[in-house]
Amino acid sequence: MLAGDAEVQARIAEVEALLRQLCDAEEFPWFVSDEATVFDLCTLSSEEIADRLSAHYGRRVQLLELQLPIWRLVERVRSLP
Repeated sequence: MLAGDAEVQARIAEVEALLRQLCDAEEFPWFVSDEATVFDLCTLSSEEIADRLSAHYGRRVQLLELQLPIWRLVERVRSLP
């Protein structure tokens, strides 16, 4: 059974913006479930992911945050300076 995507859909613009920092056109996902993490969606290393997101959002993103479902990660990076 597939997980739903209601939480992702509620934040779709922010999720897409975050994923555009990490995924190239060939890797960009067609579907993102509420349970998906960045590690499920791109092939970058944790360091590369953290570096790209830190540069884009202006604050250091921690490894524990990268393990959150993508919609929760979006909430974290947009709410903290």
